[in-house]
Amino acid sequence: MRAFDDPSVVLTRTRIVERLLDYVRFDTQSDENSDTCPSTAKQLELGRRLVDELKELGLQGVGEDEVTMDENGYVLAELPGTATGRVGLCAHIDTAPAFTGAGVSPQLVESYDGGAIEVGHGVVLDPADTPELADCVGDTIITTDGSTLLGADDKSGIAAIMGALEILLQEPDIPRPTVRVCFNPDEEIGRGADRFPMERFDCPVAFTVDGSFTGEVNVETFSADKAVVTLKGVSVHPGTARGKMVNALTWMGKLLDRLPMGEAPECTDGRQGFYHPIVASGDAAACTLQLIVRDFDTEALEERDRRLERMCAGLMAEEPRLDVKVEITEQYRNMYDVLSGYPEVAQRLEEAVRAAGIEPRLEPIRGGTDGSRLTEMGMPTPNIFAGGVNFHGPSEWISTRVLAQSTCTILNLVQLFAEAE
Repeated sequence: MRAFDDPSVVLTRTRIVERLLDYVRFDTQSDENSDTCPSTAKQLELGRRLVDELKELGLQGVGEDEVTMDENGYVLAELPGTATGRVGLCAHIDTAPAFTGAGVSPQLVESYDGGAIEVGHGVVLDPADTPELADCVGDTIITTDGSTLLGADDKSGIAAIMGALEILLQEPDIPRPTVRVCFNPDEEIGRGADRFPMERFDCPVAFTVDGSFTGEVNVETFSADKAVVTLKGVSVHPGTARGKMVNALTWMGKLLDRLPMGEAPECTDGRQGFYHPIVASGDAAACTLQLIVRDFDTEALEERDRRLERMCAGLMAEEPRLDVKVEITEQYRNMYDVLSGYPEVAQRLEEAVRAAGIEPRLEPIRGGTDGSRLTEMGMPTPNIFAGGVNFHGPSEWISTRVLAQSTCTILNLVQLFAEAE
């Protein structure tokens, strides 16, 4: 294998920085309240740009004559291999609904000196709060202007993949299996895999390029459920309510009070799971509470669900006139439940990172990726770092060197899969 371990080579020979600066200017926020796919039509604008760029690079279609974006916003392309086998590379087009992605104006801080960066609009990046900055002295840092998110999650992943394709096309003698690419919508609202074209993509293994800082690789995520608790009380005029009214909001408050505070997101880290109330609505007669429930151990997650059901049953035992219903929906499962059966996939990924001159950090994700669902659907799909830090808000930033290291890792990875065939 020819190891790619110098990010400056990628930065000088590809357009990854130029591409990223262009991509982040597209407003591609997804919308969890929409029932369309993609959830927002504006994601299609960047999708069309990517189709054009992939065609310009000379890629071909997957099961089609040319690169395409399907009716659901999934962009598919293929680079034929010099060896047998297939490997997939995926990144998502959308940005998080949590903070505005309209009017993104990326700022470049060249030759970063190690101090605090005043981004704008009162946002300051300080190494005391963001220790990753200390590893980026001398780098070019891309930030927001403080009024939007940046969108490095996951437009840096798209740019890193595009950079790898550029190098592979510049040097056709680099051994590689057939490389299939999918840029998909709606990851941020948990729907990126819903309409993933698995039959067309048809890869025995794939990788999402959707992780954070240098060296991070992920083969483990939360297992995740959503819970909706509906409480119905007895509505009576408050002037004559004594002994008659059952206030649904009051009993929702009691349920919230019974959720263990030590198992809330703000009190947990590492491998600890949590209960997280996210939306409450309704009135004294009837109200609804939505929660997300998380744990790395799927059996422990199921026990968390049962504990929630017991809490709700306890409310009705205390007040028989109160009606409480709990609906629990599976969202995704820990990808390690499946990936543990494919140890060679993680081994090659770690080897690719080391070949890039970086010590891999095997981190469990306190969240999920498209790879969680894709792995469950039968395509083992670990996650590779893309370089961004402080996702989903105005303090988001990325080092161009780390972005290039992601591309180096991808280039090493495809060679390792070529050697394995």
